[in-house]
This record gives sequence, C-alpha cells and structure tokens, in this order.
Amino acid sequence: MLILGHVGITCGVALAAEEVALRARHGGAGPQGFAVKLRHTTALLARHVDLRLLMVASLLPDIIDKPLGLLVLGDVYGSGRLFCHALIFPVALAAAGLLLWHVRHVSALLILAYGAGLHLMLDAMWRTPAVLFWPITAMPAHAASPDGWLQRVLEGLLSNPATYVPEIAGAIMLLPLAYVIIRETGPVRFLRSGTVELH
Repeated sequence: MLILGHVGITCGVALAAEEVALRARHGGAGPQGFAVKLRHTTALLARHVDLRLLMVASLLPDIIDKPLGLLVLGDVYGSGRLFCHALIFPVALAAAGLLLWHVRHVSALLILAYGAGLHLMLDAMWRTPAVLFWPITAMPAHAASPDGWLQRVLEGLLSNPATYVPEIAGAIMLLPLAYVIIRETGPVRFLRSGTVELH
C-alpha cells in the first residue's frame, strides 16, 4: 500500500470512530445530511487529534524503514519492511503513549501508535511473520539494490489491483478532509495548527 491508501484509510477509520463515539454520547442527535455530518465530525476529531500528526503516523513505519532497509542497510536486508513493521513498534509506542497521557495528558504517542498499528494491518504483515514478530524471530536478510524500486511501484500502481484499489479508496476518504482544509480552514492555517475550522 502506498501513500494515499495509508493516509486516507487511517483518517477514514479515525473519522468513523469519532462518528460512533458521537452517536454513543448524543444518541444519534447532531447535524443532518451526509456532507454536513462529515464536516462536523472532521471538525470534532480535529479538536483532540492533530490531523498533521495523524497523517504522519499513518506513514511512520515506511518513513523509517524504507530509507533504512533500502538505502542504509540495503546490502543486508534489501527490504522496506523492517523493525518498524514489527508488532513491537506500535506496542512500544502505545505503552509509552499511555504513560505520557497518564503523566501529562499528551496524546501524541498514542496517535503515532494508532497510525503505526493500522499501517501494519493495512500492509497485511501477518503474511510475513518473521518481520511481524521480530525480535522473537530473526529479521529476514536478503540483500537487494534499490535500483528500479520506483519503477516497480509505478507498475504495481497501474496494473495490480492490490495496489491501486487501496489508493483509490484512500483518495476518496481524503476528499472530505481536503475540501474542509482547502475551502474553509485554508492550507496554510491547517499546516500551522493541524486543526480545521468550519464557517
């Protein structure tokens, strides 16, 4: 899965969870109409979740592992799925996040844990148990060159449904957020604050 799939689906799941929590708190009361409700839910989510951090969290295992496994340690591992694609990574983030929340009521590490954990699920890491259960298991080592990596990604994007379907789904899920950011909050204000505002 690539960028739009990870970011869009991660944000979409967070919005769905916010909507479920809203219904549980208010018994289904709230704005009527799908578009209005979606804008309202996005604004509520942004009150307690920095959406910029949520987007980074959705890509965090790749942000760390791809340069590490393909460039720095390519002659050893040759893979973009290494230590941060192991289950221990989101678990450690969650444990540290719970401690930080208990001490200072800061949710940043919990957001990173959520994004990293969902990233592993979307990458179907259970199909690679040697990576998922590291350090209990040995990390697979197969040296490879990063040459042609971008070409393989583009070919998959154009011809492999397992690649392009999640990207399309993620893009669709990002459309409401993009609308609110562009038409109402403003991209510059969003990048500075990580929140959205409705007018």
